Amino acid sequence: MNRVIWGLALALSGLNAAGASAGVQHSAGAPQAIGHLSFIRIANGAAKSVEGGNSNCTNLAIDSRRVEYFWQHAVRSARYNYRQSLDQGDCQAEAQIQFQNRKKGRLSLDNATGWGVLQIQQTTYYLYCDSCEDLMGPEFTFPTAK
Repeated sequence: MNRVIWGLALALSGLNAAGASAGVQHSAGAPQAIGHLSFIRIANGAAKSVEGGNSNCTNLAIDSRRVEYFWQHAVRSARYNYRQSLDQGDCQAEAQIQFQNRKKGRLSLDNATGWGVLQIQQTTYYLYCDSCEDLMGPEFTFPTAK
């Protein structure tokens, strides 16, 4: 019996180590987990330094194509993962989005890290897109997902 428990403990610790080394832990893609976009509105696409930072964001901006790309490639993740990856030297930009079910939200995208935060009323979603690092840069090529 002790061998079974010991073997199970070793197996579980191996799974834990594999999960921890895999980087960001995430779940379903944004469209499947939250909904499909029906409308994107960008009042001012210019990126700004994250709160508390002083980055030069002058050549960075978002547009509807970049927001749609992020949405199609992002997966839900945990607040903890977002906080661990937060870069005070990053630039952010925002878009207002509406879903096919008519819910509306505010999507804030971080340029350097590939992270985004969606606020729908009192609910916050943390989203990560591996292929979206430097999404707002003029050289971004809209690659297929990594």
